Amino acid sequence: MREGRDHYVSMLSFVHTADLHLGKVFHEHSLIEDQRYMLDGLREVLEDASHKALLIAGDVYDRSIPSPDAVRLFSSFLGSLKARRQDLEILILSGNHDSSSRLGFGKELFAELGIHLVTDPEDATTPIIIPGSAGEQGAFFLLPFLNPGTLKAELSAPMPQEPVEQKASSIEVKAGEAVPLRSQGKLAQEAAARLEAARLKMCKAGIDLTVLGAHLFALGSLEAGSERVFWGTAEQVDINWFSGFDYVALGHLHRFQKAGARAWYSGSPLAHAFEEASHSKVFLSVSLEPGKEPRINPLPVQPLRKLSILTGSFTSFFQETGFSSGSPYAQAAQDYLEIVLTDSSLVENPLALLRERFPWILSVKQEAALAHQMVLVHGQSPAVWEGAALRRTLIDAGDFKDFLMDIYGEADADKLALFQELLQAIEVEEQQA
Repeated sequence: MREGRDHYVSMLSFVHTADLHLGKVFHEHSLIEDQRYMLDGLREVLEDASHKALLIAGDVYDRSIPSPDAVRLFSSFLGSLKARRQDLEILILSGNHDSSSRLGFGKELFAELGIHLVTDPEDATTPIIIPGSAGEQGAFFLLPFLNPGTLKAELSAPMPQEPVEQKASSIEVKAGEAVPLRSQGKLAQEAAARLEAARLKMCKAGIDLTVLGAHLFALGSLEAGSERVFWGTAEQVDINWFSGFDYVALGHLHRFQKAGARAWYSGSPLAHAFEEASHSKVFLSVSLEPGKEPRINPLPVQPLRKLSILTGSFTSFFQETGFSSGSPYAQAAQDYLEIVLTDSSLVENPLALLRERFPWILSVKQEAALAHQMVLVHGQSPAVWEGAALRRTLIDAGDFKDFLMDIYGEADADKLALFQELLQAIEVEEQQA
């Protein structure tokens, strides 16, 4: 039972988006102009004065040290948006790709201008109060991505440590001490308990609506293919821990989807992998009334260029055939394009050859030819080759040290050792399969 609401007719509307990943380079191509076009579209959406706020649920930038172009783009967007809508409240929290210290720079000054930056989880229980259209008020809480150690728990009794944590620290845990939390589960539980207490306090003070913005992986939600997530369910959070809120605006997963009774991922406004070529990309217009379910209106994002995948033989793409008006080839000529070749023989330098016809082609795949070559040279079946390719991808694409440096600013020796053990275990398992 949720407390503290007068069920009169009133409404609070805002726009929810996330995972902008400004400065992203996609297949060696900068997306700055695409992102500028996308932000222009978002600014047009926010010209509707019924929207009282913009909530960006993390991953403003693609890198913890963003490029100068990315910073200039976001600065220009905020400046032009506030010039048009001085009354608009802008709420921003940090994601796992963001540097909390860099994104949070000048937050006290920006707050005076109606731009609210929350990058420290310790500040998540301090709400931003926003009025609705009929005098009602909404309390917005912002929960940044929970990096290990960013929250501490007060213990009434010693807490047993997990083996990995015990190895990393020899500090004895004593009753009453504040213990840094490491796992996503423990961090999220601690955050949820604090947020629920803060939410109830707002309700008792007469606040009509409560909203939570968070950057996390909700248990049972679907990845899009371009996220940076961990294997297994270690990072996933039970969204029911936040069920008291009237709406939970999520970031982290790039697929637009419902994650709980009142929880939604807006998804990334642009596709960041060819696996997302068929996904709907939207901004979410959210309208809340006390005592009622949230009304969600997905607003389609029009990209500067869409992503397309075409499959066929090299000859069909390279020669004039297939390019009649209205053909799939002609329609995709101005898209960011991935071509999957079905030839059994490898084509040398196909990307350069096909770029004359498809100026925005970014990727060519020749798995059929590679698999055929493996059969001819080594006598291995395509299934065996695919397993070997997967193993190489797991090892080569995971320069885990760079990953840790990018996320935390340092590479923990124990994490590196554990990752190496996992890789070795995978190799042993595949050899025995």
